[in-house]
Amino acid sequence: MSEDEILKLKAAVLYIIKQCGTIDYFHLFKILYFADREHYAVYGRRLVNDTFCALKNGPVPSFLYDAVKVLYGGESNDELRMISSALSVTDSDYRYFISAVESPDMDELSASDVEMLNKSISENQILPFDTLSRKSHDIAWQEAWGKAQNSPMEPVLMARAAGASDATIEYIRENELFDSLTQA
Repeated sequence: MSEDEILKLKAAVLYIIKQCGTIDYFHLFKILYFADREHYAVYGRRLVNDTFCALKNGPVPSFLYDAVKVLYGGESNDELRMISSALSVTDSDYRYFISAVESPDMDELSASDVEMLNKSISENQILPFDTLSRKSHDIAWQEAWGKAQNSPMEPVLMARAAGASDATIEYIRENELFDSLTQA
């Protein structure tokens, strides 16, 4: 991920924590997932550029997960510390709960980003673990899980799972093609 993408991800994560208070990272990951896929379906643009992978209990943002693992002694580097240094585990008895030690940089988030984050927070924050896990086992998760556990999920299928129209899917595919041609 580029530095700009990491800063955007960091802002989104800190925004979620600011709105929810201390949160377990399972709920954090799912709130981010549903906000990202909905944003992609409605606006044709990802909210964050993290790669979601299909793990047993649902989609997990791989870069963010690596940054969270730093809090528990996982391997670290400068990029991961850009996010992990803004987070903390406040109670060793509840080690899966994290809080923020920084405020989100709201300049990193657009109005549509905040809209989808708020929507996802309101829909998912209080759902029990099992319900949220089942809810996240959508077509994008199923397709990736069917290939192999922990496989990256296809962003276009994430948008489709959120109800993207055929026109939006076509727009997304055209942008992907354009991006691949400009990076070559």
